[in-house]
This record gives sequence, structure tokens and C-alpha cells, in this order.
Amino acid sequence: MKIPFSSFTITSRLLLLLLVFVLTFYGTLVNVFVHIQQMMNISEQIVNINNKISTQSKLLIEQLLEMDDLARKHGLVQSVLYRDQFASSQLAFTTGLQSISHLSARGYTAPAVFSLFLEEYTAYSLKAQKAKEKNPDIIIWVDKNTVNSWLAKLDQFRDNNQADIEKNLLRIHNLTQKATRNGLLGLVLSICISLIGIWYIAGSIITPLKQLTRGLRNLPHGGQANIIHVSASHEFQDLATAYNEMHSELQEQESLRADFIAALSHEIRTPLSSIQESVNMLTEELLGEINEKQRKFLTISSQELARITGLLNQLMDVSMLASPTYEQKIARQIDPRRMVLNCIAALGAFSAQNNVNIVEKCQPNCGVIQGRPEEFQQVLINILGNAIKFSPAGSEITIQVVKNEKKEQVVFKISDQGPGIPESERSLIFKKYYRSTSVRKHMNGVGLGLYISSRIIHTMGGSIEVENNPEAGCTFSISVPSA
Repeated sequence: MKIPFSSFTITSRLLLLLLVFVLTFYGTLVNVFVHIQQMMNISEQIVNINNKISTQSKLLIEQLLEMDDLARKHGLVQSVLYRDQFASSQLAFTTGLQSISHLSARGYTAPAVFSLFLEEYTAYSLKAQKAKEKNPDIIIWVDKNTVNSWLAKLDQFRDNNQADIEKNLLRIHNLTQKATRNGLLGLVLSICISLIGIWYIAGSIITPLKQLTRGLRNLPHGGQANIIHVSASHEFQDLATAYNEMHSELQEQESLRADFIAALSHEIRTPLSSIQESVNMLTEELLGEINEKQRKFLTISSQELARITGLLNQLMDVSMLASPTYEQKIARQIDPRRMVLNCIAALGAFSAQNNVNIVEKCQPNCGVIQGRPEEFQQVLINILGNAIKFSPAGSEITIQVVKNEKKEQVVFKISDQGPGIPESERSLIFKKYYRSTSVRKHMNGVGLGLYISSRIIHTMGGSIEVENNPEAGCTFSISVPSA
């Protein structure tokens, strides 16, 4: 029964890859060590045997020539000095032959030419020894042809030894190349196994972590997280299972919340509309005259009704943005400059009430964008409205529209001269229901305006960012793809 590698736990995979790496690495070391040991044995043979034979064979040739020369001189002069020198050279020659013969104890096998020479010289030695026993004063030596034959055999023996040295050096060279090649191959293989192991293990860890991170990041922004599937024996199984259960529970809660908000908004908006209509009728004195005190309280009631209606509209917008059918709504072309002018006109009374001036700086021929005009207008009004609320009296708000040709985008920049946004809160202001601590005490709201704006811009394929100005206030940048 085959067990797929993917079913192993990460620990098992690490141990298996570590085992393969260790076997490869130490197998390479053993292979290199064996070759080095072979080279050491060959080097030892060259030093202890071949070099000794080379030196000794040279001495044998010199001593053989010396004995031949002394034998001829003794034959002419019959000098005791020549006889003693011959005996000394003969003893040294015999000792040299014995030293070469003793190399067989180290595993050396002499070539046939040396064995033949040794056999001939041994026969001569026995013959000379018998003759010397009869007459110690004479020198028994071989003829010139025999000497030349022995010299030829010793030269051939020396040449054979030199050939053995060259052959062994070539073997050392080949073993060196082989050890180097195998070592490099083993090193490269070990590195490849390590890199593949790191890549595979990292992928096994990073992939589910990325899925979890992506899902968790989507949840605070109202995104739809994906169910994560992990193999049965994976260490991330429990984490993925817990995440999937949390995801399912949150989806169910989100669905219940959206249904509740939709039902609640529908049930509340109807009586609110009736109350608002009644207040309007009283304010317009359609049901009779009212005094100033009554008008004051009716105005307050109308403002509070408008505020509650605005909150309900925001809650309805959040439910609409979370609806699966929202993406299917048809988008239209929008003229950026006309949209900006409409928003400034819509907020004219509010800006005048707060003594804040709105300045429009639109680049000519900045193109058009694609979207739903009423929703994009809501985005600009939300941001401009916030800028008016937080700007001091007598200040100026600038709204610029430029075209980014390189990125094929239209960029809206809204700058105010208010207090700005604390650095610690800049990454939080676009989250659902978030309200700055400095705002909660002074202004009403539920923290949905910027969240709704960011969701609308994201559905248009754009982005929204905020940066504090160097001197005062902040700048909201809205980038939307050109149509």
C-alpha cells in the first residue's frame, strides 16, 4: 500500500528530508575518503617501493660496471687492491639485490626480467664461490656479453619500475579527479536536496498560513473569506478546522445581522417618515399657527429625525454592500468635474454654516470614470462633510482632480486644515464602526461613513488613502480607474 508524501506530517517530512540529506552528504564524504585512502596507498607504494627500486637499480648498474672494470684491471695487474675492491663491490651488489628481493614482503612482485637476472646472477655466484674456495686469490667473472646482457636486464627492470611510477601517478591523478567530481556532485546534490526540502516544507507551512491570513484580513473589511482545506494528517488541520468553524459561524451571524438590520430599518423608517411629515406640517403651520418656542422644539425634532434617518440609511448601505447582488448593479460613466461641482453645491449650506470655503481645482480633460454616480457622490459628500466638520472657521478645503496617465487613473484629493488624524488611528478609520477617541465625545455617529466609502471605492477597482499634511489637516486620496 503506497502512502502519499503529502499525507506525512511536517515533522515527518523534515525528518525524511534530513535523512536523505545526511545520507547524501555523508555518502559523499565516505566516497571521497575511500578515494583519498586509495591515493595514500598508491603514494605509499611509490615512496616505499618504486622510489627505492629506482634508486637501488641505479646503484646496481653502477656497481655492475664497477665490478666489470675491477675484474679486467685485476686480470691485467693481479693486484690485491683490485681484488679487495671487487669483493667489496660484489658484496654491495649482492646486498642491493637482497633488498629488492625483500620488498616481496610488502606485496611487491618483481617483473620477469628481474627474476631472470637474479636467477642468472645466483648461478654465477655459486660457481664463483666454488672456484674461490679452491683459489682465494683469483677473481671469477663473466664475459663481456654476459655483462651487457645483465646491464640490459637491469635497464629494462629500471624502465619497468619507472613505468610503474608513471602508471601510479596517473592513477592518483584519476582518483583525484574522480574524488573532486564526486565531492562536487555530492555537494551540489546536497544543496539541491536542501533547497527543495526548504521550498517544499516552506510551501507546506506558508500556503495555509497565507490562506488563513487572507481570510482573517478579509473579515474585518466585510470580505468573503474562503474555506481552507488541509490534508488530514497536517499539523494545520486543527487550526484550519477552528478557522473554518469560526468562518461559518461568522457568516451565519453576518447573515442574521444583515437580515435584522434590513427588517429593523424597514420597520422604523415607515413611522419615522410619518413623524417627519407631521413635524414638517406643524413647522409650515399647515395645521395652525405656532409660536417661536414651539418652532424651536419642532426644529430640534426635525434635526434629530434627520440624524436618525441618516443612521438608518448608513445601516442600509452596509447591508446593501454585503449583498451578493450588489456587484451586479449596472455602472455608468461619471464626469469627475461635474460630480465635484454637484457635491460642493449639495454641501453649500453646510459649509456656509461652518464658515468653511471649498475650492475646486480640477484638471481640464481629466477623462471619465466608471461607477454608480449616486454612490460615488455619497463617497465625496462623506469625506467633504467630515472635512467641514473638523475644519476651523475661516479655513479652506481644497478638492483636486488630476489624471494619472501612467496608471490610467483619475485621482481625487481632498485636503483640509483641521487637526489631522493620529498616526496610530490612520489604519483603523476605514474599519466598520470605528470612531476616533477624540471624536466620540464631541460628535454623533456610528463610524460607518468611511467604511462605506472605502467599500464603494474598492468595488470600483480603486483605492482610498489618507495622509497628514505637513502643516495642518490631512489629505484623502481617492484613485479610480479611468473609463
